[in-house]
Amino acid sequence: MKKIFSISMLFLVTFSFGQKLFIVKSDEKFGLINESGIEVIPPKYNFIEDFDKAHASWAKVELENLYGFVDKTGKIVVEPKYETIGEFNEYNQGWALVKKDGKFGFINEAGKEVVPPMYDKVGKFGEFTKDWASVESQGMKGFITTDGNIIVPLKYAAIEKFDGVRKNWALVKDKKDKLGFIDKSGKEIIPVIYDSIEAFTKKKSDAAKTELANAD
Repeated sequence: MKKIFSISMLFLVTFSFGQKLFIVKSDEKFGLINESGIEVIPPKYNFIEDFDKAHASWAKVELENLYGFVDKTGKIVVEPKYETIGEFNEYNQGWALVKKDGKFGFINEAGKEVVPPMYDKVGKFGEFTKDWASVESQGMKGFITTDGNIIVPLKYAAIEKFDGVRKNWALVKDKKDKLGFIDKSGKEIIPVIYDSIEAFTKKKSDAAKTELANAD
């Protein structure tokens, strides 16, 4: 690699502690050089974050309002193609939430896209049941697992919390306002064909009736 940047060309130099790399700025673009003045990353990015801040041995970079990652050799490990990249481990161990073209998905610590950005909304794993996260697209909801697979298809307009009516069951509603139940295996245990569902419980000698129709 060639040497670059005379002292007069260094608009901004910041030492990255422990990395022996300098962040340089030229013509409003950022790059990296090492202590010998050898170019590691040419100044082409709008922003370069410190190494190890978001991921060990990686630095987040911005190119024309899109984000990705580079490693300490200058290799692009995640192409700058995401509108946002969240914190690793926030939603699932080893995963980071990403946004592309207004849709959400996940990458893992190797930089691989484990869940394609295809959802309008993504919940955190464990909010409904262990190892599941709620996902939504075009107003329809379902669940994915921690391996990225769809466990409950996105065909429900609303999904209630599990165990609210019966243990291991969740009330669901389709776009026609019909009601039914799914269980924690993802199976539709009661078909979604009912206008209302009522749960009967006993309190002392009296029967109490609770209507669950029109759940959101």
